[in-house]
Amino acid sequence: MMKRLVFMSGLLFAVMLASPVFAADGKALVGSNKCGSCHQMSGPAVTTIAEIMKRKAPDLFYSGNKFNKEWLVGYIQAPTTIRPAGTVYLNNIKVEGDTDVVANVPKCASKLSAGDAGAVADYLMTLKEDMPTGTAKIGKFKKAKAKSFMFKGEACNACHVDPRKGGGISCPTFEGIGTRLNPDWLYSFLKNPQHWDPKVWMAKRDFEEKDLQLMVNYLSSLK
Repeated sequence: MMKRLVFMSGLLFAVMLASPVFAADGKALVGSNKCGSCHQMSGPAVTTIAEIMKRKAPDLFYSGNKFNKEWLVGYIQAPTTIRPAGTVYLNNIKVEGDTDVVANVPKCASKLSAGDAGAVADYLMTLKEDMPTGTAKIGKFKKAKAKSFMFKGEACNACHVDPRKGGGISCPTFEGIGTRLNPDWLYSFLKNPQHWDPKVWMAKRDFEEKDLQLMVNYLSSLK
């Protein structure tokens, strides 16, 4: 019995020692793969339109607030299209006659192995800003009411594509958003988008608490 306790204590100690190294490996991989050449890896967020127009990819310095780790691990191995018209819509359109056509949208080149993706995701989850937790109250909600509020009342699909409703392409897709984003971050962003990105296209609205929870529940249900 004593030998087993000693072995388990030694194993626990080894794991504790290894954890910071694993996180450091993820940071090193972010550097060696030049993620910072497209993503802003440290805050604060830019505050001018001129800086926004130079943005190549979303900021990651609050990725630990924003994303679900399991989604990050999968995405880093095989990136998918989240922003149909690119990070900055105006940089990726050309005019053909009277129509704006999306062209030459750059794609994320990340194709890491499962092990490296896990290490990078672990590191990205350490990048956090101050944010209250437990704000999103996920539970039963009326889907029809949520759709009516978001698409008829707020016209969210003028900019975002919804897998069931269609929509615009100038902002991130709603498809899979419940798998991708942390509900508490969704709540915070919907309440005040400019807290996270001072020049984000989305306007700040004074939503009532019940409507915030309704939207967060609907978006979180889109897996």
